[in-house]
Amino acid sequence: MRSETSIHDAQPGSDGTQPDGGSVAQGIASAILSLLIGYAVLITGNGLLGTLISLRMVHSGVPPVVLGIVQSSYYVGFMLGAILCGSLIARVGHHRAFVVFAAVATCSALSYALITAPFFWICLRFTTGFCLVGVFTVMESWLHASAGNATRARVFSAYLITTYLGVGTGQFLINLADPSGFQLFTLVGGLFAASLIPVTLASSHGATHSAHGGDGRCEAGRHGLRTVLRSAPLGLWGALAAGLLNSAFYSMHPVFMRSVGYSVASVSHFMGIALVAALLPQWPIARLSDRFDRRIVLLAVSLLSALCSLMLLLFRASGPLAILSYVYVSLIFTIYGIVISHVNDFIPPLQRVAVSAGLLLIFSVGGIAGPTLASLAMAMTGPAGPYLFTMIVTSTLALLTLRSFAVQRMPHHDR
Repeated sequence: MRSETSIHDAQPGSDGTQPDGGSVAQGIASAILSLLIGYAVLITGNGLLGTLISLRMVHSGVPPVVLGIVQSSYYVGFMLGAILCGSLIARVGHHRAFVVFAAVATCSALSYALITAPFFWICLRFTTGFCLVGVFTVMESWLHASAGNATRARVFSAYLITTYLGVGTGQFLINLADPSGFQLFTLVGGLFAASLIPVTLASSHGATHSAHGGDGRCEAGRHGLRTVLRSAPLGLWGALAAGLLNSAFYSMHPVFMRSVGYSVASVSHFMGIALVAALLPQWPIARLSDRFDRRIVLLAVSLLSALCSLMLLLFRASGPLAILSYVYVSLIFTIYGIVISHVNDFIPPLQRVAVSAGLLLIFSVGGIAGPTLASLAMAMTGPAGPYLFTMIVTSTLALLTLRSFAVQRMPHHDR
């Protein structure tokens, strides 16, 4: 069981005096709320974009392996961004960094309708991935800097709930226009641009200070990886598995459903409902994770996900397929929150930005490999091939979690 801690310590003022704790807390809450609102709008557009690209390429007759490579390029940009974005956040602050990343993502989204050649889309997916990892680093480093160990997973679950609600909402927007046209790409660009409004209008109180609070040694993702490897090595494997599983689901499950006979409208509805269903376990699993050793919760989630993957290999009837898919996605989307909360239990506060970037870096490695490996499994074994792949990933994560009990103890106190 974990002891309660304060959410955030007040920071000294520029004149050496201690600011009023209430005003500091209000400024931090306002900054977080503004970021969450802008993030919710942006992630809705990104959820629409990911599925739209898969459906557009299936409609164009692109082979699954090429589709997997295009979607994997998102995570190549994601990986490079995780290495570089920490220094930008430290230099200009959380709010301004968010604006930069969202503005570039807007330009990229509007460019998809210009040329449909796979190589051009690879470049655009790369750019989108670079920008989105910057947004994720802004959000995650600021939230973890604002939370103590006793509430960390629940605070992070609010961010994940916002993520899945936005991504799920984005799936339903696919039905607003023909995926083969340009209108939906315009809508994505509009959502990305609209995300700038609450962020630019809000005060940057708190967030900018935190962004400059690093020690200078830890502003790149590669330094964060070293910190994670030293303090909480399970975090590396957990983040890698989360990247493999999440990217494989986003990129290949629409292809899987189309391959077994579902219509575009059915795929859209399923993806939207599935991602909204992923909201349901976030808070209860986060609460369990805050109360007990997070590794116990991670082990249970990994084993249940492996079982769902096995059953998805075996069932083809539409009823069991839908139910199992809902359960599966609701489980795998809790993994990253458990993992990042576990890691942040072990690291000092000044390492937050670097560690967030480092975990996103290793997540992006999994994201790069996930669509390609899942598409290869599909090419070799048939439509359900991706779930053979995910069964292997989740079973391996369960084994690594068991191993961690022998080599790492729980943190002795909250930082």
